[in-house]
Amino acid sequence: MNPARLSPEEIAAIEWLALQRSGQMSAAERQRFERWLAESERHRSAWERLQRRLESAFAGVAEQPTELARSTLLSAGTSRRQALRGALALAGLGLGGLGLTRPGMPLDGLVADLSTATGERRRFVLADGSSVLLNAESRVDVDFDGRQRRLQLRRGALLAEVTSDARRPFVVETPFGRVQALGTRFSVALGERDATVWVQAAQVRLETRSGNSLLLATDEGARFDQDICQRLEGQRRNEFAWQDGWLELHDRPLDVLIAALRPYHPGHLRLSPAAAALRISGLFPLDDSERVLASLKEILPLRIQHYLGWWTTIEHS
Repeated sequence: MNPARLSPEEIAAIEWLALQRSGQMSAAERQRFERWLAESERHRSAWERLQRRLESAFAGVAEQPTELARSTLLSAGTSRRQALRGALALAGLGLGGLGLTRPGMPLDGLVADLSTATGERRRFVLADGSSVLLNAESRVDVDFDGRQRRLQLRRGALLAEVTSDARRPFVVETPFGRVQALGTRFSVALGERDATVWVQAAQVRLETRSGNSLLLATDEGARFDQDICQRLEGQRRNEFAWQDGWLELHDRPLDVLIAALRPYHPGHLRLSPAAAALRISGLFPLDDSERVLASLKEILPLRIQHYLGWWTTIEHS
């Protein structure tokens, strides 16, 4: 199935669904949609086929429920509708949602309200005037209503600068727990097994999935998983200060540096366990991963090999 061969009814159904999910559908537009749906059995069939294809395309996505994946894909704008055409084409070829949304695949970043590409840091202004700076290869969903302001961090890291609103708490959700702003500026970074929060101004309340909580003030940080939260030493603050494109480490394992470089490096970085345990100190430019790798070869016993311009292995020599 090729999007160029979609029927006029299917194209119209895509446009209607994208408008419906954008949250910007007016009452007049909703009436026109109802009339369009009732005009022809072909219109109704195209609408129902679209629903079934989306259910199938996203049935395999492990990170998020089908309905959330579908609604975020269609959340706003022409680019989302274009992405949906591509999704339907791939779904017609039998590719599941997991393949569609992996890094580098056509829908990577499009099943999130806010996203950044490899090597990209980007600031987004939210509806309430707050702003969010995303680290490279980050994904965030936004859920604002009359009772709350909620961000779901799905991948990567963010720095939030929050406007005051006593009626609506500002919360960042992660798979491990939630961080509620009690002030203006804080960052959250998501790892494979835990997450990290640092407070740049005022306070935040951290709560794990199991209910353990911690109050953090300015210049304080913590690491948390689903069960426990643990304060971090203040000297490690710069280890998570990616906002200016630099990483400062003091006698840390090499895997900390490589993990920070991965969102900025085109292709795959594979680090052997022996190399990961090597200790490193220094100030490293995140925006120039090749330069960092070259410098590592000069100061550590490493063998770094590149394959096909995409796969890089780092091993203890």
